Amino acid sequence: MERKSIKMLGVALIAAMSFGNVMAQEEESKVSFVATADLVSNYVWRGTASSAFMNPNFQPKMAMKTGGLEIGVWGSTDFIGAYKEIDPYITYSYGKFAINVTDYNWTFGNSYFDYTDSTTSHIIEASLSYAGTESLPLSASISTMLYGADKKATDFTKQNYSTYIELGYTYKNFKGLLGMTPGDSYYGDGYGGVEGFAVVNIGFVSYGSLKFSDTFAIPVSTGVYVNPQLETTYMAFGITF
Repeated sequence: MERKSIKMLGVALIAAMSFGNVMAQEEESKVSFVATADLVSNYVWRGTASSAFMNPNFQPKMAMKTGGLEIGVWGSTDFIGAYKEIDPYITYSYGKFAINVTDYNWTFGNSYFDYTDSTTSHIIEASLSYAGTESLPLSASISTMLYGADKKATDFTKQNYSTYIELGYTYKNFKGLLGMTPGDSYYGDGYGGVEGFAVVNIGFVSYGSLKFSDTFAIPVSTGVYVNPQLETTYMAFGITF
């Protein structure tokens, strides 16, 4: 009986190991890696565009995806060396909903590895978004800066919690968007004297493609953006590789 039990245990272990290997191979096959890049005539983000943004920017992205989880890094740099941005992020999607945490850094005022609240150049932001459906292509998102260099203009020891809310509607290859902020923040006037709710971004974006053959085309986009709070407009053209 003892030898029989040992044999049965051995068979069970082999079966379990074989099953585990099969499952591991299946899980491994579900992992994918993505590398893309955009070339934009100027960099417009949530209704804002600094002087450095107004130069053409190259914006690469690399990410690992498995199931609803995506971990990656997005960046932007101009062609004259005046601007650099590196943003690691993690996103989890479930159906049409997604939760995202992004680590922004676009000033590099101190060491990149400095995460001390009072001196860091990083800004940690959390966001929740809804992508909409084919029958009702209405998207929505809310993003709040929770930690780091986003400080109040009147007290640099306190977080400002800059929040951006965006609604979007897509029709065929056209998208309209409305961006708002509930209070004075990074958006709009950039920590100025404007208090309370404000519309900071009205955008109209058209999507198309540069077709080189029946099997090869490059996605392109053209957008016009208005910031009522800053009383200014921007226009940008982009190519995705």
